[in-house]
Parts: sequence; structure tokens; C-alpha cells
Amino acid sequence: MKKILILSLLLTFYGCAIPIGNNVADIPDNNVVTNGNSVYHSNGNSMIAFNKISPRKRGAFEMLNKTIIMPAIERANLPVYNSLTFLAPDEQNEDGTYTFLYIANPYLENEDYDILSILISVHGRPRAEEYFQLWLDCFAEEQKTLLFK
Repeated sequence: MKKILILSLLLTFYGCAIPIGNNVADIPDNNVVTNGNSVYHSNGNSMIAFNKISPRKRGAFEMLNKTIIMPAIERANLPVYNSLTFLAPDEQNEDGTYTFLYIANPYLENEDYDILSILISVHGRPRAEEYFQLWLDCFAEEQKTLLFK
């Protein structure tokens, strides 16, 4: 039951999404099949990261993603950036938190999605650790991730 609820919430969020990355690589991929509005990567996985954010930190989290984290990912690793979509919710959860999503489709198993290491490669360790701590301070609970085949 919990998985059905999560998937229905995901579909609701994903349907109203404004992608930040391109979601499709510039290079044609022979392993991609398009069927209507769906894109299937025949030899890949998808990853969804659920981020429950404190209500008082919603704006900070969204700002950090749009101005620091996603630009750093784009600069450090364009294939990872192109695989990502960052989704911001319109409404609060019942407990007052906000659930933001990162969706990697496809999830590139041999690439680095670790935010701290990406920030370090772009901004150097001291500044990256400051940004990462600001990011962590936004969470109401630990990030959860799901992989799909």
C-alpha cells in the first residue's frame, strides 16, 4: 500500500514538473525507446531521491538547488546533469514538510551523483562543505532513494 501511495505521489509531482536538466542526452542513444509520453531506457535504471524538507527551510533548499547544486552538477558532470530532473512541490505534506524529488532517468551507474564530491570539485573543499551543510540543514528527515529497473 505504501509503495502505491509513493508511486501515485511521484506521478502527481512528475506530471507537474519543470525539468532543470535536459533529461535527454544530446548524443542519440540507440537504447532509448519512446512510446507516447514515456521514455524507456532499455539497459538502464531510474533513481528517485525523496527529500523531506522543513517548512521554514523550503525557500533555502529550492534556492540552493537552483543556484548552487544544479549548476555545479552541470559544470562537473554534464551527463549526470542531463539525466536529472529536480521537482519542487506545490503543497505541503500532511506533517507540514515539503517533499522535493531528484529523478535520474536514466540513472548512470558509473557516474558520481554524490553532491558533496561534486561541490568539492567545483568550489573547493571549504566552500563546498559550507554549501553542503546549508543543504543538510534543510532536511526534516534523512533522504530516501529508490532504484527502478
